[in-house]
Amino acid sequence: MTRIKVCGLCDGRDLDLALSSGVDAVGFVVEIAGSRHRLSAEEAASLIVSVPVFVQSVAVIQPSSVHDALSLAELTGADVLQVQGSLGPLEIAALRSQVSAKVIAAVDPAYPQATDFASCADALLVDTLHAGMLGGSGRVHDWQASARLARQIPIPLILAGGLNVGNVAAAVRAVRPYAVDVSSGVEQDGRKDPKLVREFVEAVRLCR
Repeated sequence: MTRIKVCGLCDGRDLDLALSSGVDAVGFVVEIAGSRHRLSAEEAASLIVSVPVFVQSVAVIQPSSVHDALSLAELTGADVLQVQGSLGPLEIAALRSQVSAKVIAAVDPAYPQATDFASCADALLVDTLHAGMLGGSGRVHDWQASARLARQIPIPLILAGGLNVGNVAAAVRAVRPYAVDVSSGVEQDGRKDPKLVREFVEAVRLCR
């Protein structure tokens, strides 16, 4: 069964509606400048402490160094660190060797060296590269590129980028990812919408 992460949670309301919808993981954007979902490490930690034991908490980070990532890992206490393209494979490997959290490397599926991260991360998250930024655009990328990458790597692939209630079933059928990741696709007027979150989860659960 394809797992589900809802990302960009900003407060207790967002967290409660995600958890009540039965998601597998919840994501918090930590200290990433320019993100409208940005939380401080302390704000993220105050929400992460309320995440139930059977749901994974994910800190989405863009550290400038391994040291920076280690600091964010300690401050947030997240189960998983999702690194948004700011560290190379060797740095991801160094980070992974020093934390108890799992480490996800976010990559552009069309990047020729994307497979290099497969030997150093616990999972790859594929997202849309737009205006030099990885993720956060709400835009769909080439799912066939993601499907090819999924076949090439021995670790889980998480599909992100422009997913919503209307297209997630087709995306799952095309890519066969380990998990899907949604943020703006379940928002209305810039806030997480309970109905859209529930419908997204239902659409994924019904996929075959």
